[in-house]
Amino acid sequence: MGFFNRSAVFASVLVGLGLCASTHASNNDSAYLVQYKHGQLSQNVLGSLKVIGQSGEKLIAQGVLSQQQVSEIIQLDGVSIEADYGLSLSSNSLDYYKATANSLDVLAHSELEPYWLRATSISKLPSASNDISVCVIDSGVDSSHPDLPANIHGYHSVYAGFWDQDALSHGTHMAGIIAAQNNGIGVKGALSEGGASLQVHKLIKTANGRNSAIWGGNLIEAIEVCANSGAKVINMSLSGEQFSPMTMSVIDRLAYDRGLIFVAAAGNHGSREKKLQGQYNDALHYPASYHNVLSIGALETDGNIAAFSPTNPNIDFVAPGSKILSTANRSHYAVQDVVIQHSGAVSDALKYTQIDVGLSSYSMQTSLPQQCVYTLTAEDVQQQMTERTLSYQTRQSLSSAQTNCIAEGGKVLLINYPQHPNGRLRGIDYYTEFPTLLVHQWPVVTDSSNMSVAIRSYHSDYVVGAGTSQATAIISGGIARLWSQNPNWDRAQIINALRSTSHDLGSAGKDSVYGHGLPNFAEALAYLQSGKTPACPMQWYHNKSYEGGEQVTYQGKIYSAHYWNKGASPILAPNMWREQGECDTTNQSQSAPSDGGYSILDFSGLENESSTYSCKGLSLMCGG
Repeated sequence: MGFFNRSAVFASVLVGLGLCASTHASNNDSAYLVQYKHGQLSQNVLGSLKVIGQSGEKLIAQGVLSQQQVSEIIQLDGVSIEADYGLSLSSNSLDYYKATANSLDVLAHSELEPYWLRATSISKLPSASNDISVCVIDSGVDSSHPDLPANIHGYHSVYAGFWDQDALSHGTHMAGIIAAQNNGIGVKGALSEGGASLQVHKLIKTANGRNSAIWGGNLIEAIEVCANSGAKVINMSLSGEQFSPMTMSVIDRLAYDRGLIFVAAAGNHGSREKKLQGQYNDALHYPASYHNVLSIGALETDGNIAAFSPTNPNIDFVAPGSKILSTANRSHYAVQDVVIQHSGAVSDALKYTQIDVGLSSYSMQTSLPQQCVYTLTAEDVQQQMTERTLSYQTRQSLSSAQTNCIAEGGKVLLINYPQHPNGRLRGIDYYTEFPTLLVHQWPVVTDSSNMSVAIRSYHSDYVVGAGTSQATAIISGGIARLWSQNPNWDRAQIINALRSTSHDLGSAGKDSVYGHGLPNFAEALAYLQSGKTPACPMQWYHNKSYEGGEQVTYQGKIYSAHYWNKGASPILAPNMWREQGECDTTNQSQSAPSDGGYSILDFSGLENESSTYSCKGLSLMCGG
């Protein structure tokens, strides 16, 4: 039957198919992806599915299915099913600077050329001469930001809401890195001059509240919409741990049939300790680790690999990922710290996640009535952990708690919860515009009759970020500007040029820390204009079809296809391939920076300011 055998799928169904299956109407109704041909499914099943993509002759659909429907599907030959999976925006930190004399307020009347434009030589490329459309799959965008192109367009959904309303600032930050304009204010992006065609596909409604879960089916649908709207580069600054055969097949088809370049964040789950011990085997995250996606790691400002950047054999390139200044959602107020005072004069700094949509300023010092503290049950926590949602009854209780809090003069609702063996909650499935914080460890309170809380929040036109998200957007913008010099170059030519000319920052050749290294876009342009070809053709891949005469690299040797084939490796199907000789990489032009390091980085005063990144790991937004 497709990706799973029947017994394995049925066993998975009985245990809920892991933590990422989303339960809806009952405990037996969960979210799935189904791949099938016309005529294979009953009307009973089709009525629960929405077609979101295609793989060859098969359709890919997303839906909430009962256990009975799943049992029906797994009995069908040629039909594949997998649990819909979860992803996160790979935001290591979005940190707001205070408006001091030497801070972001200067960007209202002056413009910064960020250091990464020089580090990657994007600044040496001619202005974008043709529109190469970039699609940003993210949290939305502040489309009227004065530093972004006027011709941004995008797509929204019932689940995520309108694309031009950013759920936080993540999508706006990526958009600015790619396309902030050369207009005398703010900051420059990779496509700051010339043509900049930007599409945005929104995946979430709120940062950590209602509809903040990113589902694999939504990603597939977003990819298809981007491709059908003419995008040539797709930026995915998000990641998750689950491999999805259906997502991979969609990406493979669009890479080969449409020539799209996919760029994705490798994740922020790297470890400084493992790097110091020489262990370069962090977990693969997806979609970055699919064969036809460029997996991007992050560099510190000194040119070394960032502590949070993962290391594994699938890393393709690295780019600056620390102290990245870019545009922000001007309507989003982000909480920076929370201190509660209780039991007389005891003060505790709280660990928190902001649940509300951030439409109003949080900066306050106010009393905290007992009606403004709500405690989730252990059952609530378990449901949010396993199903990424809350019951209707719990959401109604939260709404009532908010009403009671306001009636008592409260200005913020604090939600605490019992600890769970799997760790702390990332958010809760609850929508509110009233200031609401999820508190991860409630302090010991002996007297709750006279509590108060002090909260500091910021909002700005610009924000400083760190993570593989930012590095990914840099590469996407650079590719678009490079490709715009000649849209007739194809996907393979662009990728080969980057591989052949990147600064080799680690061990000679591709390695698990830096991949092929830091792209040098100016050298890549010269490589393409010279008509050079790589020493070795692309690696053989099981999910690509090959025409007669097409060459591949396999286990260090070059092979030429006798005739059309797919899934037949040169070793296991020698009648389909002819060996052409060894793959010789000794004359590749990949180089190291001539200064032996990273003095090519020329920081501005803003980029040299110290900033504390308080968010680690895969999260939607900075919390306490």
